[in-house]
Amino acid sequence: MPAEDFAPINSEWLEKAGNLWTTPFVDKPSERVIVDPILLSHAATLFKKTPKYFWENPDEAARMVCQACELYDITPVGHYLWADYWGLDYGAEIKIQETSPPAITKYPIKTPEDIDNFEVKSPEELKEGPTFREHFKALDTVLEEYPQMFAPITQLAGPMEVATNWAGIEDVFMWMITEPELIDKLVYKAADHMVNACKVTAEKYGANVMITGSVVASGDLLEREQIKRFSYKPECKAVKDVIKAGAGPGVYYHLCGNHTNSFDMWKNAPMTPFTVVQIGNDGKNVFPAGKLVEHFGDRCTCFGVVDTKLIDRGTPRQVYDQTAEQLQAGKDSPRGFIIGGSCECPTFAPPANVHAMVKAAKDYGKYEKF
Repeated sequence: MPAEDFAPINSEWLEKAGNLWTTPFVDKPSERVIVDPILLSHAATLFKKTPKYFWENPDEAARMVCQACELYDITPVGHYLWADYWGLDYGAEIKIQETSPPAITKYPIKTPEDIDNFEVKSPEELKEGPTFREHFKALDTVLEEYPQMFAPITQLAGPMEVATNWAGIEDVFMWMITEPELIDKLVYKAADHMVNACKVTAEKYGANVMITGSVVASGDLLEREQIKRFSYKPECKAVKDVIKAGAGPGVYYHLCGNHTNSFDMWKNAPMTPFTVVQIGNDGKNVFPAGKLVEHFGDRCTCFGVVDTKLIDRGTPRQVYDQTAEQLQAGKDSPRGFIIGGSCECPTFAPPANVHAMVKAAKDYGKYEKF
């Protein structure tokens, strides 16, 4: 769908939504907490397009996301990204799938010897590579057609996530046990890559929002000391180096999955005034917003979560009630609060469930102290 096929965005809505979104960062009072369901391919379903179409057409994907933001009355920012970024730049092969994001089918690192010989791409090489070529199509579309909804994002996740886009997760986990020094080398190479990628975005747009965090390195898969060694420490180095290089200022820690045994270490991670921390689960339950605010509220903006399984399979009332509970516990966090899904909005989630989150924010998300 070209730009002319979409209705114009309502300027009054956009101004109001922009104020809601930026309140935590600019200390400008607004009405309520903003909702960010992390829309990606779900937006395509609203326009009768497939996830495959979404991932194959980054410019149109960006338009659909921006339009969906107005439809749902949520964070007005255009997104285009997926989990398995950066493999193509290093020789991986990917498969574009009909109903889910692209997935790597062949990895560039196959043996322990490959890790020693593996070289991180320079910013100049990454800039001309396949990942940024598609990523910039989306970002440039937002900048040109929806400039008030533009954020210069670099999608990275953490060093373990980048590492498992270079070598299969089974190999990485096996070497972590049999030859952990190899994985030390790999995750610090991943950290260097993260810095170089952020430099590219910052050079092109004058700023950068670094999406990082810990997805693979969660308590469901790793012990605390493994998370600290292979995820937390190299990630902290990467974030510090990004900030030193002037490739910030945005830092979004997306800690997906269960972080019961490791969430506290992230309290000391490097942060800027434009930092958001989101934690998915505390055991089998969503991470309590009150607990998030207690440990992180004095350092950053807290992103409270609603269970994505509930958004996908629950009733609107269930989604509404959990959103309301999280809002009441977290909305007056000292540096601001956002509410959204614990991860990407499920592709085929009922629109009524996304709407239920927004309705709860309007009913229970009004600022009282912040």
